[in-house]
Amino acid sequence: MGRPFAVRLLWATVCTAPVAVAHAEMSLSATYTLNCSGCHGQDGHGVPEAGIPDLNDAGRYVSTALGRRYLVQVPGLSQSRLDDATAARILNWILMRFSANHLPADFTPYTAEEVARFRSDKASDAKTRRDAILYELGQLKAAHQGNDTGAARK
Repeated sequence: MGRPFAVRLLWATVCTAPVAVAHAEMSLSATYTLNCSGCHGQDGHGVPEAGIPDLNDAGRYVSTALGRRYLVQVPGLSQSRLDDATAARILNWILMRFSANHLPADFTPYTAEEVARFRSDKASDAKTRRDAILYELGQLKAAHQGNDTGAARK
């Protein structure tokens, strides 16, 4: 009885090892397709009216600490089976692919350590958190415009 189990275990290991290696080496484009495009679409536009945000705006979020944390905590990323390093890589890829024009000049790419730290707090009410970030971004924009206006008067 022990020998057939060992043979089955060896067979399972031999058959699944190439899958694990292939997954580890999967391109970020393929990772996006398999893990993100079902909701956000291949073009990243999502379905905003259904609460699935447009990834083309995601670069704006990293302008604030709350927004940067939120991008890791959204259910699709925080609850995915991707390891922290792959999650950081796909998040950086998404930001560069869909939203590079919205990234702050001092953007720092996500790291696996940062993803691990933020991922532990799941965004249970993603819409409420997103609305708070958008409000915060609006306040920053208004303050920035106020500073520009004040400078123009002097």
